[in-house]
Amino acid sequence: MKTTRRRVLSGAAQAAGAVALGGCSRRGLAGVLSNPRSDPVTAGASRPGIAGIAMARYSPLAKPPKLRPFNDPDFGSRMVRITDTLADFGARVAMPAYSSTQAWNCDETLLILYVTEPRAGGHQGWAMFDGHDYRFLRFIDINPSDIEQFWWSRTDPHELLYISNYELGTTAYCQLTAYDTAAESHRVLHDFVPALRRLGWPARGPVRAGYPFANGGDNRIWGLGAGGIPNIDGYLGLNVFGFDRASGDIIRYPAVAQAQPRFRVPTPRVSGRGWFWNDPHRDDAYNLTWVLDAQGRLVRKVAFSSAEHVDSALSPQGHDLLVGVQYDTAVKGNMVVADLDTGDIRTLVGTANGYGYPRTGSFTSCVAYKAPNRVAGATVGSPFGTDNSRPVRHPATLLDQEVFVADLDGGDVLRVAHHRSTGAWSDARESSYWAQPNVTISPTGTRILVQSDWGCGDPTQPVIDPGATVDTYVVELPQYRA
Repeated sequence: MKTTRRRVLSGAAQAAGAVALGGCSRRGLAGVLSNPRSDPVTAGASRPGIAGIAMARYSPLAKPPKLRPFNDPDFGSRMVRITDTLADFGARVAMPAYSSTQAWNCDETLLILYVTEPRAGGHQGWAMFDGHDYRFLRFIDINPSDIEQFWWSRTDPHELLYISNYELGTTAYCQLTAYDTAAESHRVLHDFVPALRRLGWPARGPVRAGYPFANGGDNRIWGLGAGGIPNIDGYLGLNVFGFDRASGDIIRYPAVAQAQPRFRVPTPRVSGRGWFWNDPHRDDAYNLTWVLDAQGRLVRKVAFSSAEHVDSALSPQGHDLLVGVQYDTAVKGNMVVADLDTGDIRTLVGTANGYGYPRTGSFTSCVAYKAPNRVAGATVGSPFGTDNSRPVRHPATLLDQEVFVADLDGGDVLRVAHHRSTGAWSDARESSYWAQPNVTISPTGTRILVQSDWGCGDPTQPVIDPGATVDTYVVELPQYRA
């Protein structure tokens, strides 16, 4: 699970950082979001927002029953609550594992949520659901290195990959494992222990990925680390390496020090042509992403912090991209794009096009690989509405508490729903990791998962409760067909 720094600015400071918006076109997303109520510019905005972008009303909405579709009252999007966590599992939390983790399988017939914080007699683990009618099917028997570290095949709808670390007696195992969801069977694809011994590294593991982005290609190129070394900066220490699943080769990184904390493991580029890495050791290095080639050599440094909540993507031109929030770089925003092949940086949602200083609790999902231009985002921001630090009679929002979709190629941005989750508010006395909006887009880019504690059922009186029950919701975009 990733850690990131908090940045909190007042609404006045956000507005002061904005510049004029050059226009909001619907060309790139018009075929996906044809419902005009999905466009906040025409969706009954309550007042002008930053630099002329419309504010969306934030209307009351009682927590809906499970599996009964409803429309977001402010954007018109169709939504479905797909869990009743306490009744279904005797637990407090059911959520998408992470924004950069693919929740649906490749044909979207199955999806996986993580269930945790069980009550006495309750359940915890990875829960599988029907991908279209959202019925719970069963808990699946997997043992990944962390809650987010499982990877669906992009070609086989029944293959789920994870790295299993366990011991039998005095023997340690660190195995790349395929789980067949149809046969409910396991198959070991690779054992890492012999390679660890050859390298002279501790061979008891764990072997795990770092920040769980997509792997390169169809899970061919991996970025991993092996434990058994002293902790670094208070985090699990790992000897880092690349792995080519097709050849079984271990790749060392000449450009990167071998020992790293678990959140600084080099990550595969989606193209499979190498890795990227964020080095925070120098004063300016936190804001630099290192691009590595297929042999682990440094190619360039890009003025973008991959230590924030970001995801990786592939452009129509075949370039590797990073997309996500940037607080301290020259280009600031909730959705900034870095081209790892050219070093170019551009803004989709940020100060440069009128959305103001980036809101906190910001997440981006780029796992719509069948619609690679389409990315989803969400922010916590202020639960009281944009520019507000306390309850108001008529709250309105611009990004705060919102789920939105952007077109990587055309730059169009459409805001589609309020997620109403308050427990991860950065200014709360106690913040809930589980209530953060792990917005997760489907492979076809037609649906979005997001969890919520529904603390803003009445936005005029938000409830900030870090112990509230967290359920998962689906936003079904108009192009979606079951």
